[in-house]
Amino acid sequence: MSLRLAVTAADFGTPLRRAILRAGRAQVPGIRLNARHEILAENISSSGLRQLLQYVQENRMEVAGLSCPTRHSLADQEYLEERISLIRSVMDLALPLKTSKVLVPCGLIPDPSPEPTAEEPDDAGVGPMADPFSLTTSSAETSKPVTRTDQFSTLCQVASDLAGYGNHVGCTLTLQLANYDVSLIERLMAAVVTGPLQITFDPAVAVFTGAPVVDTYRRVYQSVGDVRARDGRRNSDYSGTETAVGDGIVNWEELLPTLVEADYTDWVCVERTCGDHRESDVLNGVSRVKSLLPHPDEG
Repeated sequence: MSLRLAVTAADFGTPLRRAILRAGRAQVPGIRLNARHEILAENISSSGLRQLLQYVQENRMEVAGLSCPTRHSLADQEYLEERISLIRSVMDLALPLKTSKVLVPCGLIPDPSPEPTAEEPDDAGVGPMADPFSLTTSSAETSKPVTRTDQFSTLCQVASDLAGYGNHVGCTLTLQLANYDVSLIERLMAAVVTGPLQITFDPAVAVFTGAPVVDTYRRVYQSVGDVRARDGRRNSDYSGTETAVGDGIVNWEELLPTLVEADYTDWVCVERTCGDHRESDVLNGVSRVKSLLPHPDEG
């Protein structure tokens, strides 16, 4: 078995049709589309979707999933209804484009474990009753703060709603996480029973968060439905810097065989979200990944 490679149209820095053409010339089997900025932004019609799919197929490729970038995480209450509506509209595009993955940024999974309660300060004699001109409101008038448990509950509800809708329209909600806390991933997966739910594995995220890449994949592989082939380095201030594939610290010689060993059958999308030479970095990355994969006659 070999891995299916894809690239994103956005990395070519050109109009969509030209990006598809360039990816096809590079003999990449799949191309990932940004549904929000490349399709919905154009208010594409049903006939436009058919023409887009036909053009992808004419260039000997498949649509390797639809990404739906959002400004806020799925657990954020701000603009939540609008966010759900946007993601649903992207899910509606999956079947016409003959793809099954809709990728949505999730951010951190909130930890619903009990939070430590801080001791109340001793404000005797300085409250609103002590000063009739005070603008401070009483505790009964203040709104209850949103806890991590509340955020986790919101995430479960939103993921359940979208997973159920995806099950109805024929696609799988795939969450892009900001770290790989195995226990929280398992709790989220167990809470969503309305439809299929998967996560993206991004080795660069593992690098940025100080997690061992291959071991982390082995711990979460049963939930993985998408792989972003990104590389990177961890900085001294515990932040991360993305690099072209092969220029970071990801051990691709170990990771790629691990994907094959785990019978991973979905897309491996080589991406470069920053840099001055994104197209060449991505195409060089595709060539590097291909060179490390076993040939079919090698078993």
